[in-house]
Amino acid sequence: MPAPKSGEADFSVFVSLGDSYTAGYTDDALSREGQESAFTTLMAANMSGLGNNGYSVPFLPEGTSVGSSLEGKMELQVTQAGLAPVTTDGNPELLTDGSTWINREAPYHNLGIPGARSYHLVAPAYGDPTQGGGNFNPFYARFATAPGVSTALSDALALQPTFFSLWIGGNDVLGYALAGGEGETAGMGGNDITPAGVFGQSMDFILSNLMELGTKGVIATVPDIDRLPFFNTVLPKMLELTAEQATDLNAAYKQQGLDEITFTEGANYFVVEDGDHPGGVRQISGDEKLLLTARENITAAGWGSQFPIPGKYVLDTDELTAIGTATEAFNDIIRDRAEHFDLALVVTNDLLNTTANGLVIDGATYSNAYITGGVFSLDGIHVTARGSAILANEFIDAVNGKYGSTLPRVVVNNQDGIIFP
Repeated sequence: MPAPKSGEADFSVFVSLGDSYTAGYTDDALSREGQESAFTTLMAANMSGLGNNGYSVPFLPEGTSVGSSLEGKMELQVTQAGLAPVTTDGNPELLTDGSTWINREAPYHNLGIPGARSYHLVAPAYGDPTQGGGNFNPFYARFATAPGVSTALSDALALQPTFFSLWIGGNDVLGYALAGGEGETAGMGGNDITPAGVFGQSMDFILSNLMELGTKGVIATVPDIDRLPFFNTVLPKMLELTAEQATDLNAAYKQQGLDEITFTEGANYFVVEDGDHPGGVRQISGDEKLLLTARENITAAGWGSQFPIPGKYVLDTDELTAIGTATEAFNDIIRDRAEHFDLALVVTNDLLNTTANGLVIDGATYSNAYITGGVFSLDGIHVTARGSAILANEFIDAVNGKYGSTLPRVVVNNQDGIIFP
């Protein structure tokens, strides 16, 4: 086998900027195992034979995990309701106790920050604990070179990178989607969708600063939420009823004067909150979406049948249009910047369209299905280690195609999938 070659790229100092995917966030938390299998960490390992001088990661201690909710990672366990994801206690002190932070070892080559939006990568306050809880990101503060002064970009530039990956933008629209559309469609902060102009300015600032060093790199588009199990596991018409149950529900809603809500034996559309309809409720339409987090109460508390599913768990047509419009605008900007700065480009929807139809790798089939598909982790948004390897190979293929390198691909089936009890 011929030795790998760098082509036009120089992999000696590889730096990765981005959000939770770059960091290795999986199963709704950051953990050492997830960091070790992040797509960027896997890429860096395969650069070792091409002159890479080392790739530092702000690792959590072995056996620990912590998510944005300060709980631990999700695990598949046998519960009274059957096999189900369960959130573990985790290690909140890793984010709340500054004595555990590892700034003295900064800057790191992996600059993935769970929860980061495009403009957060250039905002010093984003890592400033003096801003108070909820006003800064402890995932960054724990490894920032100078919390409150440095930024992810300045940390990256301090390393004088020769090659970079940048995958950012998901959270610029995902926060709005995860909140069931409870935010502004062009705001700044909270659950708002980032204005396209702000996203473009952030991308320009990041890339222009990196390119001043003569750096080469790879960037990626934002995936459509339609490809994420979190938004496609609980389907609008999944309310299964017996004839007796349908009759009882019809009588109950008729008594409330809601004759337009009807049920039949078999599959039915769920009932959801909507203040614009009589009684503040209606049945969901087939082109709308329900969040994965509604599933437990649909089963345990009669949501969608006896009681309407709260609006924060529903994405209606207007909200989906806003999400789709923003995603398209961000991706237009990303494609334009890839061409302008002459960078390798990964079109994530091309990959997720492939896995949606079933991707066979060395005899194993991968899909976007929740739990069973093998690509996405238990949170329905982030990938498993095997999904991360599939992503890494997509980035590697883009890099090799652009720069004439022969960076080796990752062996997907050597990585872990979802662990069953």
